[in-house]
Amino acid sequence: MKPNSRFSLAELKVDSALKRLRERSQRIFLPKNDRLLKGVLDDLANAMEELRAAHEEADAQREQLAEASRKVQRTHQRYVELFEDAPDGYVVTDLHGVIKQANRSAVELLKSVRDFIIGNPLALFVNKGHKRAFYRRLNEMDALKAVKDWELRLQPWKRKPFWASINLAKVKISEHEGISLRWLIRDITDRKRMEKELRKSRDELEMRVQERTAALEKANDELQRIPSKLIAVQEEERKRLASELHDSIGQTLAALKFSIETFLAQKDDSNWDTAPTFLEQFIPTLQRSIEATRNIYMGLRPSMLDDMGLLATLEWLRRECMQLYPERHIELKTEITEEEIPERLRVPIFRIAQESLNNAAKHSEAECVDISLSNNGGGIELVVIDDGVGIDLDLILQTSTAGSLGLSIMRERAELSGGSFSIESNPGEGTTIRVSWPVGAEDQLQ
Repeated sequence: MKPNSRFSLAELKVDSALKRLRERSQRIFLPKNDRLLKGVLDDLANAMEELRAAHEEADAQREQLAEASRKVQRTHQRYVELFEDAPDGYVVTDLHGVIKQANRSAVELLKSVRDFIIGNPLALFVNKGHKRAFYRRLNEMDALKAVKDWELRLQPWKRKPFWASINLAKVKISEHEGISLRWLIRDITDRKRMEKELRKSRDELEMRVQERTAALEKANDELQRIPSKLIAVQEEERKRLASELHDSIGQTLAALKFSIETFLAQKDDSNWDTAPTFLEQFIPTLQRSIEATRNIYMGLRPSMLDDMGLLATLEWLRRECMQLYPERHIELKTEITEEEIPERLRVPIFRIAQESLNNAAKHSEAECVDISLSNNGGGIELVVIDDGVGIDLDLILQTSTAGSLGLSIMRERAELSGGSFSIESNPGEGTTIRVSWPVGAEDQLQ
């Protein structure tokens, strides 16, 4: 006990009183000294009072110490409970990383038992690939006070490793112990997985953006080439029309003109009574010219497309092709009503079907051609299948033959009208042309 404590002062008072009593008790036996005896008794009474006061003071101090001890115990118990029941893992090690304490969450994270964990180095539970970083950071704690958000891969005993976030700090647990290291351990496996998924999604998004950018650049280049393509298509159409006019109507009219001029040159020698008979022979020729003219303007823009609709026009096209190419058998199957076909798609559908039949008749040597037009729920689909000789797509698309077969024109018609064009063919296996157009609510309202 320290000499300046309140207990020491009380003892000194008692000792002093007792000393005075001893001195005066020795004088009691002196004769005729009643006055001295009375003084001794008074001193004894005072000493007893001081002793009682000192005893009460000592009791009060003992109660204060007991209450302080209980507070310390309660604080320590709260610390133990908080430490033990914390949702995060807590481990206390010495400065060399040997585990001295581990709470329940840490025991669960390390998949072990407390008796095994206590006394072993924490490095025992660090993944092999991260041990060097662990020891380096442990050595750095000589100069550091704390480390926050340090990501480390831990290796539970005979279990799969997991990612952990570590907060490391120097602490002093008690007066009797030196500096320790407190490790706060959080399992961040789910967070790392989400980060990995986010990185993957970001990479996929960047790839899609790059692909989309490339597609847009390609589309932009194609849009810039459209005017020249349209001019080329227009010139090709004019060339075809001029050839048809020359081969059919032009030659027929030239022959009629020559025959009439010959007849008129011989009018003096001829009998005009035979003129009607002579002119009658031109009627079949004129009829063929009329039919040729009709075929030309019907091919340019069939009036019945506006008058009777697309389905009737496709049936007319089928019959016309079978008359021109009687060795071909053409089937038309429609699973759609006229009202379901948007006005903007009628011309592109007719033109692509027309060009497909021309290719099948002139190039494929097909015996059978099947045409189908249907509503597949999400849009309109045109499919043309023939059993002809087929084509080598790789060779065709790399050469100018694609233009002569009308493939590029059909593709451009489909894409410019908002559709997608595909062709499947192999030599000797026929050809399938498939065109699809999505139909929106605005088209259905129209």
